[in-house]
Amino acid sequence: MIARSLLILAMLLVWLIVLLPLKAVTVAAGGAGQLGYEDVFGTVWNGRVYGLTVQGERVREIAVSVAPLPLLAGRISADWRAADDGFTGNGHAVWAPGHVRLDNASLTLPMGRLANMRDGLDPRDPVFVRLARLELRDGRCVEAAGSVRSGALVEPAAAYGVDAPPLEGDIACADGDVVMTFSGETPDVTVNGRVLLRAGGYDWQVDVRTGSSELADALALAGFQAEGDRWHAEGYSAYGSND
Repeated sequence: MIARSLLILAMLLVWLIVLLPLKAVTVAAGGAGQLGYEDVFGTVWNGRVYGLTVQGERVREIAVSVAPLPLLAGRISADWRAADDGFTGNGHAVWAPGHVRLDNASLTLPMGRLANMRDGLDPRDPVFVRLARLELRDGRCVEAAGSVRSGALVEPAAAYGVDAPPLEGDIACADGDVVMTFSGETPDVTVNGRVLLRAGGYDWQVDVRTGSSELADALALAGFQAEGDRWHAEGYSAYGSND
């Protein structure tokens, strides 16, 4: 009798959690001030998050479906799907105080949401990101595995008669930061680079080797420095800034 009563109470508790407004969950997790959203609607089972700011970038709408049982342990475990101008993505996320994990995430976003556009890149060119896993504890990267791909250099180089490669790279952890390394090569040009994602912004560096004098002149105008047989550039950008 007692076991049956406990089972009924447990089922009732789970049912109440399923019917919880998503706003109640987000308020319990710290609210808009902690999580960085504008508003939320719906239930945990079928909710919407509007105006979430991620690393300085605002995402218009994210649909979420929260698993009820992890809420009993103080964790939010949810499937999500994001939609914004030129930005789409989906995956699974787990959140707890001091802990964030993304699994099987897929993102497609325009270059202009990531990079400084002073160097001739088309801000509309898509960047494809695939994350098998990304785990942060207390803001430090403890596990990351994924890939990134972009053809943003192809058209600008073609204007100088140069066949530039699409860039492909890997995502991993390095001393608590998320690091992305990328490269590409054609007979006309070789590109290697790295982006180090920190708490407030990202450090980047790019090396280009080319036999084209016209492309070399363009790299010099874009701020690249000649170092032996390569052109090198590096810098730092804050999230959400093109300065």
